[in-house]
Amino acid sequence: MNENIKSEMQKHQQNQRLNAAALGYLWAQYLGDTLYVCVLGYFLSVVKDPEIKELLKKVHQISQTHVDELTELFSSEKIPIPVGFGEQDVNKGVPALFDDIFMAIYVNEMAIGGMKKYARALSAVRRQDIYDHLSRCVKESDSLLEDSNHVILRKSMLMRPPVIPYPVKVNFVDQKTFISPFFSQMHPLTSLEVTAIQEIVNTNVLGKTLMLAFSQVATTQKLRSYFFDGVKLASKQIKHFTELLSEADLPSPRLLDAYVTNSTISPFSDKLMMYHTSTAVTIAIDNCGAGLSMSFRSDVAVEFSQLIGRIGKYGKDGIRIMIEQGWMEEPPMATDRKKLARNNKEYVVDYQ
Repeated sequence: MNENIKSEMQKHQQNQRLNAAALGYLWAQYLGDTLYVCVLGYFLSVVKDPEIKELLKKVHQISQTHVDELTELFSSEKIPIPVGFGEQDVNKGVPALFDDIFMAIYVNEMAIGGMKKYARALSAVRRQDIYDHLSRCVKESDSLLEDSNHVILRKSMLMRPPVIPYPVKVNFVDQKTFISPFFSQMHPLTSLEVTAIQEIVNTNVLGKTLMLAFSQVATTQKLRSYFFDGVKLASKQIKHFTELLSEADLPSPRLLDAYVTNSTISPFSDKLMMYHTSTAVTIAIDNCGAGLSMSFRSDVAVEFSQLIGRIGKYGKDGIRIMIEQGWMEEPPMATDRKKLARNNKEYVVDYQ
């Protein structure tokens, strides 16, 4: 966009309030980036590989810059700054909980999730300054994805996504069995179905590894059990979806469990680990919804649909724990007009 036009738009919008989408996305981004500052700061305190250390420095600086920018924005808008996460939620003086290569894979998945999240937010905001901020976030995620891909490839750890043959001619579907509910009549997986399954497996592989590590170091039996339930849920999904890929003679992503060390000393607060799990749940449900929209095969669509329910239940159980512990910050919410009316002592309104 022409810089003069952008300047005029910013001048015109300088007194315009944030819309609900911008407020919600920026609030969530603040919590997420304060969490990443803690996690990445710990990674930097234990990483040994020089190349991975440089990658972690870059993403740590990006997250810290986001926190600083959002703090300034919230202050100027007179919006309470969320508590988020800070030094009290990380202990950098403990042994490594993950091997170095996991840290690079973590950044890779973080960049993929960031690109999706920021692109969606970008489509919902109108204020030029917020648009510019989110646009930079998309470009930063793109750069981090490229950098982390290169690092992981050089470590020979990035498995190529499944490859299928090129079509030899244009065909049109002429059989109703293309959407048949009977397994014997189902078509081979389409390219988009393969992509959706691959993303779900990748998400569950990373999620399982995190939950496995968290289950080792959580401070209470209740939390250890909750995290291990997440390990079991992810394991079932990995098994089921890798079988679908195997039936189509396609490779599956490798597990990352071996990159969790034997440490039982937590580098993170229980609050941080629970919120990180909640974030992972949100990403998994988002990926399932995208997969459902791309699935023609009834067995794949049903599995995605059921998985949303199973992951959603696991996420709600986690939210209950966070509320019980007083760890869950209330997101920005619309005004409860009925409550306002009931609390007005001058008038009595029956909303029953």
